[in-house]
Amino acid sequence: MTMNFVESLRNCLTIKYCSTRGRASRSEYWWFLLFASVVGGVLEHLADGGGAISVVAGLASLALFLPQICVTSRRLHDIGWSGWWQLFPLALVFSGILSIAADGSGMLCALCVIGGIAFGLYFGLRKGTAPGEPNPYGGAPDSFHEPCRPVKPAPAQVEDFVLEEETASATCPNCGKPFAEGDRFCGHCGHAWPSAPKCPSCGRELTDDSRFCTKCGAKLKD
Repeated sequence: MTMNFVESLRNCLTIKYCSTRGRASRSEYWWFLLFASVVGGVLEHLADGGGAISVVAGLASLALFLPQICVTSRRLHDIGWSGWWQLFPLALVFSGILSIAADGSGMLCALCVIGGIAFGLYFGLRKGTAPGEPNPYGGAPDSFHEPCRPVKPAPAQVEDFVLEEETASATCPNCGKPFAEGDRFCGHCGHAWPSAPKCPSCGRELTDDSRFCTKCGAKLKD
């Protein structure tokens, strides 16, 4: 996946500052290499001034060295190679320096330097393995994403239920069939619905064992 400049810096300097695991896309590698080169040149210029500024510049250069090694390892992982291959260009340059010290010839040194640069361009520009191709270092690199924030679950869709009021239906004492509201006789057997006793003074319905009216206090006949 393609990364822009800001995404590359945030990925290399924060999320994967000292991590060689996984893979790095070409855009991530080259954007960070550009940043490290520009900042490295500025720090080198500041270090020439001496004093405390040179110390700070040296520490900043060391701080950038580790993510450079890590992103290079991940770039090599993206093409299916081990991260140790980044030592090969250094070995070529070191061989060229030894050739100058041995016989004073600069031709072999120039060839070694050119070979190291060509090798660095090769793995830096080579396209990573496709998603369907095997790669021992994991899946294709993803573009930078902000850390996921917990998402609150959506409220459950509660269906509106209409609660029907259950009306207690009285049953006929003769056949057991329910009486409909307002009926005075059973529709099944014709049995009369026993009416509740009422207070002779106020007409309030009473229970069978009542001796006094609960509304007016009138005494009932035994």
